[in-house]
Amino acid sequence: MKKTKTYKEVVKILEMNDQSSMTGVTPRDSDKELIIQILQRIHGLGLNAEQLGIMRSVNFESITRCRRKLQENGEYLPSPEVAKKRRLKGYEVEQVAPSESAAGLQRRIEENA
Repeated sequence: MKKTKTYKEVVKILEMNDQSSMTGVTPRDSDKELIIQILQRIHGLGLNAEQLGIMRSVNFESITRCRRKLQENGEYLPSPEVAKKRRLKGYEVEQVAPSESAAGLQRRIEENA
C-alpha cells in the first residue's frame, strides 16, 4: 500500500488506539471514531461535546452512497472535470480487472489517485 499522508495519519491514530472520553469507543472499533480522532489530534480541530455528538450521529458512508446513487441516475451530476476523471478511472479498472489480482488492482488505483 502506498504510504500517503492519510495512510500515515490513520496508522498513527490506530497505533494510539485511545478510547473516546465520551463513548469509550476506540478508533480500531469505529470508523466514526477514527475520523473524529484524526480531525482532532492530527488536524487540531477543537470540537465541543455538541459537535462531537453531531459527528457521531451522521453516517458519512450513507451520505456519499446516496450521492453516488443520485449521480448514477443522472441527477446532480459532478462538474465536467470530475466526471472525466471518474470516467478515466473507470476505464482503467475495466481494462485491468479481469487479468489482475485484487491487490494488484488496488495498487494500480492508488498509484493513479
